[in-house]
Amino acid sequence: MNYRIALLALSLLLFSLPGASVAQESNRFIDLPVEILAETWLTRNCGVDDEPLLEIAVTRQGSALQPLFISAWREGPPDATLRETREAASARFERNRSALDDPEGLGLSTENLERARNQTEDAYVSRAVDSFDIGYRSQALRGLYFAGGDEGRQILEQAAADAQSPFSSAARIVLERDNAQ
Repeated sequence: MNYRIALLALSLLLFSLPGASVAQESNRFIDLPVEILAETWLTRNCGVDDEPLLEIAVTRQGSALQPLFISAWREGPPDATLRETREAASARFERNRSALDDPEGLGLSTENLERARNQTEDAYVSRAVDSFDIGYRSQALRGLYFAGGDEGRQILEQAAADAQSPFSSAARIVLERDNAQ
């Protein structure tokens, strides 16, 4: 049985049981507006307990979320989000640089301490922004899996087939999960 179908069937079963309103109320993602649910999915930093709840909500809103995830996959994070990521990385770089003034409590080897001191702010910030972009787009791919639909599946298959893409392994993992179900 397809994993998405099994997950949706399980969630529908849980919501149809007596006392289901309690189960539904405990999933704070279920009634989020589609745009906020998509943003939460794409930028989330949930605890392990929240992930299944978020997957249920995304599966439930699948067709409405698919165009948002396709857009996120193709375009990446919004400019404002990238700007915030850049500013936060720059502030982190400054805090790290200040910590290097008194490195004894850091537990760094001489070699790692030297490497940290030689790192430029531009390189640090660039790496942070690139990592965020890759994570965001990878989440869009995962979202396409849970949202379902032929176009999302096609995008996942194309990403998995592109061995040069940084998203290839993430797409393959999602598809392998689906095939294992």
